[in-house]
Amino acid sequence: MIIRNSAYGEEWGLLDPKVLERTKNKPPFYDKEAIAPIDLSSIDFQNARDSMGSPNKDLASSSIINKSILIKCENRYIPAIVCRPANKIPTRNACLYLHGGGFIGGNSSTLLNQCRLIAEKANCTVISLDYRLAPETPFPGALHDSYEAVQWIVDHQKYLGFKNSQIFVAGDSAGGNLAVGCGLLDKNGYIKQVISIYGALDLQKVSQTIYRWDYSLYEMNKEQTNFIHTRLNKIMYIANLMRPLYLGQNVVSDPLVSPVYANDFKNMPTVTLIEAEFDYFLPSNRYFANLLKNKGIKCQEIFYKGLDHGFFDRLGYLKQTEEVCVDIANIIKGEKL
Repeated sequence: MIIRNSAYGEEWGLLDPKVLERTKNKPPFYDKEAIAPIDLSSIDFQNARDSMGSPNKDLASSSIINKSILIKCENRYIPAIVCRPANKIPTRNACLYLHGGGFIGGNSSTLLNQCRLIAEKANCTVISLDYRLAPETPFPGALHDSYEAVQWIVDHQKYLGFKNSQIFVAGDSAGGNLAVGCGLLDKNGYIKQVISIYGALDLQKVSQTIYRWDYSLYEMNKEQTNFIHTRLNKIMYIANLMRPLYLGQNVVSDPLVSPVYANDFKNMPTVTLIEAEFDYFLPSNRYFANLLKNKGIKCQEIFYKGLDHGFFDRLGYLKQTEEVCVDIANIIKGEKL
């Protein structure tokens, strides 16, 4: 495991100062609220959808071209945005990026600045996909869009401006789940590596998790316990909200819904899991990493101390977000981290 220290150096259990300040400026999210049953009929769904993501900045220092395209899937077209360096045609590599948003929010522009920075740092072509969202399109719609996009991208190298028979697939949160799902489905070997940023790898209820999710799994500074609980509880609540909307009539233990239940890894390429110390999904990511290693799948973990779920959204406001873009770029370039 590669450990990226926080502002506190090698200390554990402390929120990054900027994350702590941000949390203090928001209402607390109590444990009872996080596990309480949700009445979907009382939810302001559009507000929940619109609240996904955080402001971010374009940090690319060279000319990066954006192009909107349509990817032809079976019986439908899926919008996407292609980013690539203006002075590099074709690039050697391509990366499909799958945004987060709990399967119910986000779009191809949500993390476009991150995609542009990765394209610049890796000298590669990055394709940000507008996969279909729940509840309008529940599982497996988003996963089918994502994997069909993988196939289409490999078949359209010249059009997209890259030259390689394999691509990288990356994503954050729900997008990390979809990236891993693409790896599980990749019987044709289209994917060189899956990169999941705090992936939502288990949609199971807390009380039924196979790794027994509990607050005690996290080391917490006593003075910051309530703030850390707030960060964990917010994502627990979102997981409880998105579960029925995304699952529909499907089973939460389906490996393509919750990859922690997978036991067939014959298609899985190399995996990188980028994790955050105070992410609700951290225990599921650690469990999945051990599962992959026990099955003989090459897996590396990059662990960011002091950070929470969603930190990758905050490019230009949190220096570690830029560091993750560099990590991803170095993986794409094949450089040692």
